[in-house]
Amino acid sequence: MSGKSFKRTIKDLSPVLFHPPVGGPEDKRAVYEVKRGRPLQNLKIRYDETTIFPGLLGRELPKTFGHYHPKNPAGVYYPEIFGVLGGRAWYLLQKPDPKNPKIIKEVYLAEVKEKEKAVMPPGFGHVSLNPENKKLEMANWIGSDFDYDYQTYENLRGGCYYLLESKNGQTVDFEKNYYYEKVPPLMKVRPKEIPELGIKWNIPLSKLGPEKLEFLLKPEKYLEILTIKNCFKRM
Repeated sequence: MSGKSFKRTIKDLSPVLFHPPVGGPEDKRAVYEVKRGRPLQNLKIRYDETTIFPGLLGRELPKTFGHYHPKNPAGVYYPEIFGVLGGRAWYLLQKPDPKNPKIIKEVYLAEVKEKEKAVMPPGFGHVSLNPENKKLEMANWIGSDFDYDYQTYENLRGGCYYLLESKNGQTVDFEKNYYYEKVPPLMKVRPKEIPELGIKWNIPLSKLGPEKLEFLLKPEKYLEILTIKNCFKRM
């Protein structure tokens, strides 16, 4: 990795936490670290790696800040693809009403295991979570010529659900975020292999060639494939 690297602490995440910290040394604990790659030569896409460290944030599972993507020149939201390098990931995907981000039309929790990959379809914001008591290591390919929209998540204090350790410590509770006006029931899903995009479990994410990554920049050519139904299956 040869691009910018940075860490996000509990204090950095305080705008999107279920119970924001009240100050103290714990605020400086790193929740996750991102290592940015450099854009591929002649292509506006980038390979990154992210590590989410174990350790609850109060009762909340360790997570990333959450963000949306902008639209490309054709007017279609940019997608993204993740691969789990080690551990197990949960991705909270949510699709807002185009006219009101406080109204969520669809929401999914995708469980992705080591060596598996998951596509974040156009129009879905997402938060990455670590549900295990060990490091989660993951990678992603993403367009490199646009900025993420973190502000919408900050304005609404996070995703439309908070994932909290239950009081008995054995399960996870799904708490709706009351800053949202309307949130549908959460549907749990698992990723599918997508041969049309060259996405198979035995092909490392880093080995996907430029010819298999066109969908990241020109999703309008792949809209029939880039759907929840084609990218995931219900659990």
